[in-house]
Amino acid sequence: MIYQCQHFKIEELVPKDIFEAHNHEQHKLWLLFDQRVLITLDRLRSRYGKLVANDWLWGGRNQYRGWRPWTLSLGAPFSQHKFGRAADSKPIEVTAEEIRQDLRSMDKAGLPPYGTVLEFIKCIEADVPWLHFDTRNWCGSLLEVRP
Repeated sequence: MIYQCQHFKIEELVPKDIFEAHNHEQHKLWLLFDQRVLITLDRLRSRYGKLVANDWLWGGRNQYRGWRPWTLSLGAPFSQHKFGRAADSKPIEVTAEEIRQDLRSMDKAGLPPYGTVLEFIKCIEADVPWLHFDTRNWCGSLLEVRP
């Protein structure tokens, strides 16, 4: 059984051309993602309210905030997005910085994160108006990178 987000459509997580090419087999598009990213997206939305990832479906410009193809030059050559281990989203009800502060405080508290929004988050990006998180191969406290 594969994990499919409860609070996000697959269109919000894949580029328009990929969705259109595989619309008839959407279940396969979920396989592009590490399930930890999908679980975390649902937990983020449950804890902080509405988050917008790709908005191309509604006439927006964003289509690479979830999975990114290897041929795309946007982002780092080994971006976690290209492995299906990252997502960017724009919070609507709180700011991205408020979420980052909350995640930092949970991490500093040193409590076991199992079952929490922080459980699978290994890295966040600082100083950007969106929330970037990823589930990279990292042991230790929350890694924070700058653009």
